[in-house]
Amino acid sequence: MKHRHINVNINKSLPLEAIDDIVSRGDMPEWLELRDYALSHPEALNDIIKICKHYIADPYEQKYYFWYNFALYLINAGGTQ
Repeated sequence: MKHRHINVNINKSLPLEAIDDIVSRGDMPEWLELRDYALSHPEALNDIIKICKHYIADPYEQKYYFWYNFALYLINAGGTQ
């Protein structure tokens, strides 16, 4: 997955910059990859929350609100299965 100047292998790890870039500039295929990554790497959920919590008060940044709540839901639901 390549975004801006960030070229990462989503199967290994996903730095905070890449998560932010995927949420802010990604489209459905990238979001589906991020969803699959979050489901298979529960430790990434805290990173998603960390990135998104800075934007959720802005009514124009609804995608961050979605990802923030998605990550919280997965954590509160007992993780992924």
